Amino acid sequence: MVFQLKIKNKSAKNSISKNIGGFKSILSKVKYVAKNVIYVKKWSSNSEEDKTKKTNYTSNNFKKSTNSEHLDFSFKNYQIKIIKHPDPLLIKAKQLRQKIFFEDSKEKIDSDEFDEFCDHLVVIDTSVASDFVVGTYRLLLKQKNQKYRKFYSQSEFDISNLFKKNISMLEAGRSCVDKNYRDGKIIKLLWRGLAFYIIQKKVDLIFGCASFPSSNYSEFNSQLSYLNHFHKPPHKYSTFPKEKLQANIDILSLKKINKDEEFRLLPPLVKAYIRAGAWVGKGAVVDNRFNTTDVLIILKSENIIKKYSNLSFK
Repeated sequence: MVFQLKIKNKSAKNSISKNIGGFKSILSKVKYVAKNVIYVKKWSSNSEEDKTKKTNYTSNNFKKSTNSEHLDFSFKNYQIKIIKHPDPLLIKAKQLRQKIFFEDSKEKIDSDEFDEFCDHLVVIDTSVASDFVVGTYRLLLKQKNQKYRKFYSQSEFDISNLFKKNISMLEAGRSCVDKNYRDGKIIKLLWRGLAFYIIQKKVDLIFGCASFPSSNYSEFNSQLSYLNHFHKPPHKYSTFPKEKLQANIDILSLKKINKDEEFRLLPPLVKAYIRAGAWVGKGAVVDNRFNTTDVLIILKSENIIKKYSNLSFK
């Protein structure tokens, strides 16, 4: 599963190659995403099957066209690119989101006020049509010297503490993959694009809502208690659920929590980020529109690099 970007500047190439290696653990595990929930399949990096797959993802299979403002590469019959409003492909991405998130709805597209200001990462199956979007990811960036940016997460959480430092912040969400393409390939391509974007934009902090698969939050009381005790962020990165949406969790005492068991029961996305050194903000909110219970994930980019810098796509 090699993903190498051909960069003219040798030092830049080495830097990007090293950083992208940091995402191998998450990229290799992810199967597909619905909203912010990632479903993960088991894998073994030492198996003969994996070695064969790695050979199939050599750099010769990727064709790319990139500069400081644009991402566009291909793998076999798939094209992976960043688009912006009013690109016609954005309508296709919104239609896919609607189909995945609200299958029984009569609405045709999932859209909100943030779409116009976001970058949208899309995967297109060009063997079907030049506009056949099979995967998408919405990215909203606040650059380092930008004092403020309104994020979707603020509709659920108070993230004011995150703005107190002059850092670049990326909200990642609204991810989904067409039901007929959930063999793991598309989400890996999305995450390769995301990895390049994070490095290209020099992102310091990544955050976004991760979901438990029901708005009946009492089902997840033990797991939410575990997160509250063992994975809360430092005070300077503290976040809080909006009061009107807050899930009234009955936080269990430490002696009632089996760490290993509760970690095992977490949604795969939450587990993947915790393994990468992520924090989980205080509390949770009820999202009745998506029928989920949401927590806020906060992740420093340097943590991923530090933890996985010894891994590479070779």
